Amino acid sequence: MVKQYKPNDFNHKCQIGLLKTHTTATGGKFEKIDPDSVIVVRFASKMRTIAFQFQLIGTETSDTFEIVIRHNKKISKKMCVQIDSVLYNIINISPDESAKIMRYDILTLQEKKKGA
Repeated sequence: MVKQYKPNDFNHKCQIGLLKTHTTATGGKFEKIDPDSVIVVRFASKMRTIAFQFQLIGTETSDTFEIVIRHNKKISKKMCVQIDSVLYNIINISPDESAKIMRYDILTLQEKKKGA
């Protein structure tokens, strides 16, 4: 059975957009979400079961987490998510392809490594 999300579950905000590299006055470089591509969305945290967390141990996705957003066709894996000034790569998008009126996508996120 698929979990039904209530409107009050979406109590967090994040920014989703394409990354752009900026250069500082001293020649350093840093990445920031391009303001022209920003989509601000509300999301709900998705809990994983203990059994599923144990399955992920030792895999490349062991340090990931999932959020749930309203279905949006504009979002792709090339984009990044910013939550509380921390950047995350989108590892996977599980879109809801049902015929329901309210559809949700599950985004699997992993913290962006600095300097890599």
